[in-house]
Amino acid sequence: MVTFGNDNNASNSNTTGSSTRVIAACTLLVGHPGPSTPTHGDIDVSVSASPLSGPRFDIGGRESVDTASPFYNYQSGKSTASNDGGGIMNDSVPLTDAVAGGSDTQLQPTDTKEIESWIRRTIRFSRFIDPTELGIEPGKSAWRVRISIHIINHDGNLWDASLLCACAALGDLRLPVVEVDRRSGGVRIVSNDDLDNNDGAINSKHNNSKFERRKGQSLTLGPLPVPLTVAVLPSNDESNSRDILLVDPTHLEEDVSSGNSVTVVCNTNKEIVEFHKKGSSSRLSVDQIKAVASMGFGRAQELETLVMKG
Repeated sequence: MVTFGNDNNASNSNTTGSSTRVIAACTLLVGHPGPSTPTHGDIDVSVSASPLSGPRFDIGGRESVDTASPFYNYQSGKSTASNDGGGIMNDSVPLTDAVAGGSDTQLQPTDTKEIESWIRRTIRFSRFIDPTELGIEPGKSAWRVRISIHIINHDGNLWDASLLCACAALGDLRLPVVEVDRRSGGVRIVSNDDLDNNDGAINSKHNNSKFERRKGQSLTLGPLPVPLTVAVLPSNDESNSRDILLVDPTHLEEDVSSGNSVTVVCNTNKEIVEFHKKGSSSRLSVDQIKAVASMGFGRAQELETLVMKG
């Protein structure tokens, strides 16, 4: 189950998928466009975590994979009577024993820098937003949108939740009214006190031929890039060597798969925007890739309206 919530005044959004929850907010900075794209703005992404995001995270937002930690001892559900007559005892099976059957069984920590790079790349190449709408003065100034994502609770499938939350925050963003200095290219954001209450126009007492006024606007959104993550687990069936594909894995299921997974990003135009493979054992056959892509197209149809409505 995936739910969304947003606040139009603050341009933020929160996403809940299973027990994983993230929140994102957009802030605007004025910068200089690149020489190769003088009319384009840019997007930056940051992902942060804290010990409140999960028991594995330290104060610096890094996730530990130390198997000596009590967090990695999961109860097997079996109960045995103690020899000293002290009652019932629950067996505890370390996670490292549960995944010891394969060659690639190292636990993989959550890499927030990798998630940042992947979200930035996916949004840029998905045509979800038009970068020319972020331009202010060609060659002199442009908007730089910073998407700040914070992990509230990490229980698996963090990549999907973070990308959807970032897109929802962008859909809620509105560029402010600005005044541009024609000579220097300097930009001044017009406050609400300088706007008429009736039609939002700038008061005439602030009119100055030196400045050019630009109206505020929401971004024109293209097809939503919808991700689908599938964990790849080794099969224990000797008669069938094909791996097991598990959609929307939890944090424990990601541990069992040793971080081996694939994430496909699709849109409602039935286009594959991104196909990202994680782990050295996430090898899929042609038929499995087709199945994952088909599920991705279905997920895009399901979530397009849900995310845009917020």
